[in-house]
Amino acid sequence: MISDFTQQLYDSALNDHFFDRFGLILENDFQQLKFPVRNDTISFGTEKNDRLNFLLGYDIFESGDEKTVVTILTDEKSGGAYCEQCAKDICMKILELDTDKMIISIAVDRCVYDPNSFAYKVKMSFGLREIAAGI
Repeated sequence: MISDFTQQLYDSALNDHFFDRFGLILENDFQQLKFPVRNDTISFGTEKNDRLNFLLGYDIFESGDEKTVVTILTDEKSGGAYCEQCAKDICMKILELDTDKMIISIAVDRCVYDPNSFAYKVKMSFGLREIAAGI
């Protein structure tokens, strides 16, 4: 299920010209991607936080129960460096779209080649304030 914050972020991206060159999808739309990936695609989704990873300081952990996850897929011909640059640019733009400052942390996975989609992929997780998860 998509959180309200993730939906708002997706809607903001749809209306921002920066994202015109990307295909934007919500992870729960179950929109079928064309393979191999030829157009840069951004997926917006929501995942539950796993608080079991925080053995020390759990009582002061300020994040909500959910995080917004943004996954970027780029054409294999563009290369991994291009995918990484897209991730940096998109991350900065997402922070700019977060006008209410609900994002409190960012974790970016390594750019990897996904042989199932013939594309490079980067997953970014945005930790949210407690109040953002319930919006």
